[in-house]
Amino acid sequence: MKRKGNFYTIAVFLIVFYMLIGIMPAAANEDEWSSLTVTLGTENSIVSIVSVDEYTIEALKFDGYGMVWLRVSKNGLTLGDTVLENNSSSWCYMDNNNIRLKACNVTNMENLPMFSNLCSPEAEVVFEAKKSADETSTEDNVSLALDLEADKDEYLLSDEVIVDTEIRNIGNIKADKVKFNVDPDGLLVQDGGPENITIDKGSKKSFELRLRFPERIKDNYSITGNVSWEDNSGKHFLSKVVDISVSEPLKIYKYTGSEVFIGTPAYVTVSVKNVQDRPVNISLIDPVPATFTMINNSELASSVLGLDNLSYLSQDFVLAPEEMKTISYSIKSEKLGAHRVPQTHAYANLCGQLYNECSDSEDIITVYDNISYKEYNHETQVEEISPVKTKLSVNLVPA
Repeated sequence: MKRKGNFYTIAVFLIVFYMLIGIMPAAANEDEWSSLTVTLGTENSIVSIVSVDEYTIEALKFDGYGMVWLRVSKNGLTLGDTVLENNSSSWCYMDNNNIRLKACNVTNMENLPMFSNLCSPEAEVVFEAKKSADETSTEDNVSLALDLEADKDEYLLSDEVIVDTEIRNIGNIKADKVKFNVDPDGLLVQDGGPENITIDKGSKKSFELRLRFPERIKDNYSITGNVSWEDNSGKHFLSKVVDISVSEPLKIYKYTGSEVFIGTPAYVTVSVKNVQDRPVNISLIDPVPATFTMINNSELASSVLGLDNLSYLSQDFVLAPEEMKTISYSIKSEKLGAHRVPQTHAYANLCGQLYNECSDSEDIITVYDNISYKEYNHETQVEEISPVKTKLSVNLVPA
């Protein structure tokens, strides 16, 4: 019987315990409350009325022994008065349990040091308001951020495109079953990263996207990273784009002399290099400076054409990967002055993509007049100088 009585006692205790847990408002969920600590006093140096959102708290009276009398209002309407005890563990609930207050430090003359009459009575009050349903649901939702960054802005076709990817969890809860995919915009995906990702609160997931160029290319590419997830508020999507471009396939160099005389040759050298790892079809056009003509050259004669009374060199050829072609010729002018040397232009077809490129600088050729001179016969004349006889006279002085 004694054992059975103990069993009933324990059962009753457990039932009462769970009932108390169910009726205690403060035990609902501490995350549902926003908290603020305010200091109230009775003198001008200390605030006696504090507004928190739509609520107003006013200190009406201190009893001097750790008790404070407060009045709480909402939008100008008084909700009621309450007396709080210093460091009490219990909350005072008001406004249909939407707000609660607790005094954590109220002036008590018995605890004041000597000369306590110099101290102003004041109270530190913890004020908490229940969060709205929207605020609570927002904190329960997943919030992510996405960053993409390519390792270079321009690429050779032999390069591997590497895009650093980072997904950050900037919300308040763990993100499960986050899906990621990449739209390569025509690039070949070598490694597209993980498809399903889990990220803890305040953490991030980093990985690299690796892509290669196809046989037929474009000038520019827009690589798009897509993130999707689902939470209590529904499905969410996030995208980020990083732009890259293909490096121009040619390097064109042009060199000329800077000074010549009328009718004498000026030498021109044009070099074209394919910097890509695939063949390039090239149409090269190199205009001759105004007033200049190309000196006959059997190798280039068939390439000399007329354009607005100007001559230019035109050639079509194919450059293998890393191959360089150099063309040299000479020109002359019958007009004095400084003449601008036009840039060399090349139209290139690289894997179906067209490029229009030119040499990197413009030179000036200065044409001077020829120096004329007259031969001068210089005859040497020799003048004979006859010897001069000098008479030397010596005067002897007796010692």
